[in-house]
Amino acid sequence: MRLYPEQLAQHLQAGLAPCYFIYGDEPLLKQEALDALRATARSLGFDERSRFDADPALDWDEIFSASQSMSLFSQRQIIELHLPDKLDKTASERLRELLKQCHPDLLLLITGPKLNQQQQKGAWFKALSATGPVIPVFTPDARHFGRWLTQRLQQHHLQADTEAIQWLAYAFEGNLLGVNGEIEKLALQNLPQPLTLPVLQSLVQPQHQFNPFQLFDPLLQGKVKRACRILLQLRGEGVEAGMLCHLLARELSTLQQLQLGLLSGQSFSQLAANLHVWSSRQGLMQSALARLPLAKIQQLQAMLAATDRAVAHFDDDEAWRWLHSICVGFLDERLLVITP
Repeated sequence: MRLYPEQLAQHLQAGLAPCYFIYGDEPLLKQEALDALRATARSLGFDERSRFDADPALDWDEIFSASQSMSLFSQRQIIELHLPDKLDKTASERLRELLKQCHPDLLLLITGPKLNQQQQKGAWFKALSATGPVIPVFTPDARHFGRWLTQRLQQHHLQADTEAIQWLAYAFEGNLLGVNGEIEKLALQNLPQPLTLPVLQSLVQPQHQFNPFQLFDPLLQGKVKRACRILLQLRGEGVEAGMLCHLLARELSTLQQLQLGLLSGQSFSQLAANLHVWSSRQGLMQSALARLPLAKIQQLQAMLAATDRAVAHFDDDEAWRWLHSICVGFLDERLLVITP
């Protein structure tokens, strides 16, 4: 059963499931989901809590022992288990064994990182899904961030006009922890409602936050202005140009292979399957392929090679100039005048 963070409060009104798996890369939503589950568990008599990390040094027998033990002070307990980026075969098997040990006086709270589609097809993930709700926690994308902000303001008995919401979404994109802290501060100030743009701009300091992977969706969509803004922010956050080169090389290689396959008469669906393109990204890839012919993709690859050379020669400014030009190059089919 898949359960989203905004559905958790209503779900908990009906009681606790024996196990919850919270996974994703959004720290605020993950922590809030854990806090809500712990609070509900405490109200139901789960007074003891043990925490384990599923790293190679973990003694799984210790978890099994804890899952069956009861102290003099509490008959109900919580076991929290944090999963690593990758689960090896032994850990996968022991986790599935642990799920079979669930009983009414034990609550398993399992957390993990963002998972790809292949990981979600694994036996251990399927076992977790069958035992209790799985809760994905991700940063709302640009399309949904405004709605999330409106709901978060309402939780603190605040309102904001449309222009103010748009500015907040721009000023804090990718940084839920930052904007939540600012909303909490605003709630303490007894400000006139609804909040307006001038009021927010006078009280709130923008705190964008992006990760390198957020650069690629707007590039594939041809949203060059947005991509360049993310690129500039990534540089300001200290992301290395060499890392972006590596990630861009992978994206461009996939686009090249897809375009070559289409030109040879193969179907997109078969090509996407062979190249392990996630279903959630196939629409983005098709959009880019319709806009970028093979010659343009190859030019972008040549520009990326020039970026790599700049990185190798420790010419950071030159590398970032090439990266900016590559982002602009995703706009349409026209070849750029700039060449390596």
